[in-house]
Amino acid sequence: MEVGPLDAIFDDSTVKLLARHEERDPEAFWAATEEAVGHLVTTTWSSTGALVEISAAGVTKASTLALLCDELGIAPEEVVAFGDMPNDLAMLGWAGTSYAMANAHPSVLDLAGRRAPSNEDDGVAAVLEELFDL
Repeated sequence: MEVGPLDAIFDDSTVKLLARHEERDPEAFWAATEEAVGHLVTTTWSSTGALVEISAAGVTKASTLALLCDELGIAPEEVVAFGDMPNDLAMLGWAGTSYAMANAHPSVLDLAGRRAPSNEDDGVAAVLEELFDL
């Protein structure tokens, strides 16, 4: 990973940028970043610190999952997705069935249609065992 001023590290091969602030509140930093550049790129975050993930406009977990499912002939209604942080929101909104982990960020809990046990309780495995009647 390269660290430095944007003009020194950014080129045509850049796929994702991470922006970090040592002092700001994480959600305030995400909101400020979205306000400053959200009209140009996609911003999100998945950490408890002030770290923002920046990708090309429209590039999310949902857009990538949709491309893969389209190639495989899988409809969104056939997809089960799990998430715990805001970088999962687009994917959870796209998938036919969405689960928020019990320890998820409040925005994920608000969006997801269902709840899974926490990450610490192997929540994904517990739900999959139930779904596949194992």
